Amino acid sequence: MLACLALAACQGSEPSNEQPSPPSSPTLTATLAATPSLSATRQASGSATVISGDEAYDHVLALAEEVGPRPTGSDAERQAAQYIAQQLTSYGYQTETQEFTFEFYLAETATLEMVAPESLSLDPRALHLSAAGDVTAELVSAGIGRPEDFPPQGLGGGVALIERGELSFSEKVANAAAAGAAAVIISNNQPDIFRGDLEVESIIPAVALSQEQGRQLLSLLDQGTVTVHLFVEAGRQAEQSQNVVARAAEEDCQVAVGAHYDSLAEVPGANDNASGVAALLETARVLVAIGEQEGVCFLAFGAEEPGLFGSRHFVTSLGTEGRSSLKGMVNLDMVGVGEEWQLIGSPALVERIDQEAATLGLDTVPTEAPIAMTSDYVSFTSADVPAVFVHRSDDPRYHSESDRAEFVEPELLKEATELAILAVRELQSP
Repeated sequence: MLACLALAACQGSEPSNEQPSPPSSPTLTATLAATPSLSATRQASGSATVISGDEAYDHVLALAEEVGPRPTGSDAERQAAQYIAQQLTSYGYQTETQEFTFEFYLAETATLEMVAPESLSLDPRALHLSAAGDVTAELVSAGIGRPEDFPPQGLGGGVALIERGELSFSEKVANAAAAGAAAVIISNNQPDIFRGDLEVESIIPAVALSQEQGRQLLSLLDQGTVTVHLFVEAGRQAEQSQNVVARAAEEDCQVAVGAHYDSLAEVPGANDNASGVAALLETARVLVAIGEQEGVCFLAFGAEEPGLFGSRHFVTSLGTEGRSSLKGMVNLDMVGVGEEWQLIGSPALVERIDQEAATLGLDTVPTEAPIAMTSDYVSFTSADVPAVFVHRSDDPRYHSESDRAEFVEPELLKEATELAILAVRELQSP
């Protein structure tokens, strides 16, 4: 997703050179009125339904399994863009690929070793926007990283060991730097390791560590002095990506439906965010089938994970006139797994869609955007374009190698498509 404000890209697996075949479209045996109600598409008996969760699921399989991990700038990301463009073109849309170049943060290596009282290799993960550095120093326990948790005399170049919780990562790191730390280790407050983002680039190296290894270091500190060697290789680099933009005609976008298609390295990205792309493609297909595609543009964004670069580029490319003609944007991100539908974004738009969703029997929850979670709708609301973020919460496999197609539910893809069409209609209404 949810660019947790830019997670560091790693080197992904080598993509296949074969272009995945487009899934075949199901026959539309339903008789469609000029403006059919969405509730009619939910009928379980009689003729086939218009919206197909199975059709959408085929796209999840193509992106997450045939293409696989799609890190920003990779051949696999470009292959995914080609697949999406091919689908949209096959539905009758005028499709273009919008190339862009950007600079982003990359953490390539993070290593941590205890060098005294014994030799021990640990498994850190650089926090996003951590400074690079090579530090060998004594380890100092600093609680959860509040100013009062540090020794009164300061750390004098030591490495602060801080537990996750209460404060933001940026606050913890800033407090440690102010206390004289040369580096920071943040251990998890629950099992396993985590991926974390800083709000701004730090001035000292900062890494995450699992709860188990953090407790191991604390136990050794109770027995005496511990010296560690921490190395982080990080920096900024220029990268290239692309958006896929599809319109029914050359007219300006009046309503936009968007989803990002990139993933983290080594992560199949089935729910995050092949699911959102699948719902976008199904929305595009159905709108053509029911004759409601005019004025709607479909946007598949690259480079979301490193920091919403694709959607930002698109919004900038519209110019003042293009942005003013855009009535609103529907963002689909992580819609195939989870317990409840969440609607996030422009309050008035969220309220309207929440009320209409109830008429379809869909339970939606207007939700405040969680801290450190964001998605492409922010690029639009920041430019004063109303937007709604359709999201399913929560996915326990988020940003992990377990984010595979087998866990995505076709029925949820169908519901996401229904919500997207509902939102498009709301935005098109006077």
